Amino acid sequence: MKHSLILLALSFSLMCCTKNQEAVQTGTQPPPPTDTVVNYFPHPDHIIFVWFENKNYDSIVGNLDAPYINSLIAKGTLFTNMYAITHPSYPNYVDFFAGDPNGVVNDKCIDSTTLTTPNLYTNLKAAGKSFAWYSEGLPETGSTICKDGLYFEKHNPTTIFANVEPTANKRFADFPTDYSKLENVVCISPNIQNDMHDGSIEKGDTWLKTNLSSLADWCATHNSIFVVYFDENDKAEGNQIPVVASGEHVKENFQHSLKYDHYNWTRSICAMFSASETWTTNLSSRDSINGCWK
Repeated sequence: MKHSLILLALSFSLMCCTKNQEAVQTGTQPPPPTDTVVNYFPHPDHIIFVWFENKNYDSIVGNLDAPYINSLIAKGTLFTNMYAITHPSYPNYVDFFAGDPNGVVNDKCIDSTTLTTPNLYTNLKAAGKSFAWYSEGLPETGSTICKDGLYFEKHNPTTIFANVEPTANKRFADFPTDYSKLENVVCISPNIQNDMHDGSIEKGDTWLKTNLSSLADWCATHNSIFVVYFDENDKAEGNQIPVVASGEHVKENFQHSLKYDHYNWTRSICAMFSASETWTTNLSSRDSINGCWK
């Protein structure tokens, strides 16, 4: 019996060696274990979104009137299959911030601050992280005014949520010069001229370079991500939008062709900071953005 076991073991060993030799000779190798295949996902200190308005993908990408944005494409990842959720602007901002439009369907002013549904601020706060929305032209911190000069509430969704502290609704005039003092997640809305809504593409691109190019450069060496983002397109079919991300852990000169929308980004932000990701069906039906990180 003992000899039979020894012979069986030797036979099995020879069989394995023969198969391995055949694999080498044919140029094939056994596949690696599935648990060694890791799709890297970053956990940055900061992610910053700069919101622009109403431009189709083709009106920004490759446009000589947007030289700075196109320079960021060479430094980062261009999302070639990125879409807004709807038209017009306001519900897109609320979709991104809260994972659901919460009944917002148009750009009309909303005078009440009554919504108490979960959102990026509340979920990040529960995870011990911080969030702020900086708006150019906001008259004062926490203001819920509908319109003031070139500032419009419809580009700042924090104002209609009762569970968002007024201190998270900030003036761009108070944007810190020491970027390490920024919140973990930051959204920035230029005024209606500088966000390309009423002003030109060239005007918005120049504003971005003048005001935030140093921040984009800083992100590249400080575990942070800088995203040039659009709320919707110019009502062209499909609602495709241009989105560019750059930063320390973002692939350079890379084009990402997977289809994404605002909800994918919302879920990704929460995943980056270990916060709740699936508080709406819109978010639970989306994947986190991946494949563009290094």
